[in-house]
Amino acid sequence: MADERPRRSGLVLGLLCLAQFLVVLDTTIVNVALPGIGADLGFTSEAGLQYVISLYALTFGGLMIAAGRAADLLGRRRLLVVGLLVFTLASLTCGAAPNAGVLLTARVVQGVGSALVSSSALALLTSLFAEGTARNRALGAWGAVGGGAGACGLILGGTLTDLLGWPSIFLINVPIGLAAAWVAPRLLPAGDRGNVGLDLPGAVTLTAGLGLLILGLSQGGHAGFGADPVIGVLAGAVALLAAFAVIQRRASHPLVAPRLLRVPGVAAANIAALTLTMIVASSLFFTTLYVQQVLGLTALQTGLAFLPNSVLVVAGSALATRLRHRLGPGVILVAGFAILIVAGLLLSGVSADGTYVTAVLPGFALIGFGQGMAFVAAISGATRSVADSDHGLASGVVNSAQQVGFAVGLAAVISAAVALAGPGARPVVSYATGYLLDSALAAVGLLISLALVRTRRSGKDHAPVSAVQMRAGVRIDRNGRIAFPVTGTHSASGRNENEGDMS
Repeated sequence: MADERPRRSGLVLGLLCLAQFLVVLDTTIVNVALPGIGADLGFTSEAGLQYVISLYALTFGGLMIAAGRAADLLGRRRLLVVGLLVFTLASLTCGAAPNAGVLLTARVVQGVGSALVSSSALALLTSLFAEGTARNRALGAWGAVGGGAGACGLILGGTLTDLLGWPSIFLINVPIGLAAAWVAPRLLPAGDRGNVGLDLPGAVTLTAGLGLLILGLSQGGHAGFGADPVIGVLAGAVALLAAFAVIQRRASHPLVAPRLLRVPGVAAANIAALTLTMIVASSLFFTTLYVQQVLGLTALQTGLAFLPNSVLVVAGSALATRLRHRLGPGVILVAGFAILIVAGLLLSGVSADGTYVTAVLPGFALIGFGQGMAFVAAISGATRSVADSDHGLASGVVNSAQQVGFAVGLAAVISAAVALAGPGARPVVSYATGYLLDSALAAVGLLISLALVRTRRSGKDHAPVSAVQMRAGVRIDRNGRIAFPVTGTHSASGRNENEGDMS
């Protein structure tokens, strides 16, 4: 077999980050296009139109953990390619949708593809890049992409909608998704499949339970949490999640292995990730409404107004990457949530006669910086000490926590803000109240993050050896260089002989 030329680690990281960028982008890119979508496809109410967003988040978050375990069992590269193709086909259908029913169905399928892509990509990243400088840099890039893609969605969505119409926000995914699906098997190692079965009852009950939870919270934001249909949906969610817990205790190969939650810091990092996305989702919603409905900005102007937030997400991620190995994820999470507390307090001063520069820019820019720092630290804390065989599961859990947090933030925080503002209150009062709630949530996140600080100080951290790196004959060292086999053939299990480093 001819010698294989070395491929730079930057290409691997770039591909994985591109895949994540695509699926996170679609959580927000539709926001500014909703009026046009509603007019063209015959949506009869704002509540119905919101399902264009919530159905995607529901499926994305509900399937994340099952997708992560499937990636461990069936092959991470394989699931990444399948997810990209599903996402791309669904995006094409969204762009060509003739009516509301087709669009909503395609958004559900998009969510399925996104769950496969996100879980597989993060599992590949954490298993291929060794603990140390290489993984720090990779997680920094991943954090910048994941944190910035949501804000970039507003900028890109506003621009495309104004210039080319709303179908373009979906059709732009098609060439990029196809290109990524073609490159992936040529760039990434195949790895091994797991040797245990998929916990199907656990997957069904967890996915359905999370789906009903997100649906109930979304409906509660519109119909009220005391409405009988909402109570019924939430009760069903509780019953299914309780059944999932029972199944996990009895299953021979549980979907969420109890050993994962016993890894130091994993539970705290996932709760912090959920809290973080609650803050990000609700603050993004309040800010979008404030600048459009109170300040009178257009869709394109709104996207551009969010540019400082996007830039500082990248800056915060870069800083967290530099400091993570020295300080640990707990300290960085504490700092990130402290910044978010200040940001929420600043934004709570919004008023009917405010301006973008004085009322929005300082606080919303700080949200970007704190978000970037906290995102990198949460991902690191949730995955860094996990055994290689559980990387897909750990990735699915933390991604699911983020998507559930996004849905909870949109539903629960918004509903609470309206209720606390009081009946008949002006919308701007609800926005200000919502920002105060975000600040309170950040304080909760800060307290949770202290558990990660204690974990580091107790010396419980460890960096597992990556079996994927050893079995596939591919290794990314601490300096970010990929080592490939010089000669030899691959067996069915992915093993190879005569390995050599090539940098």
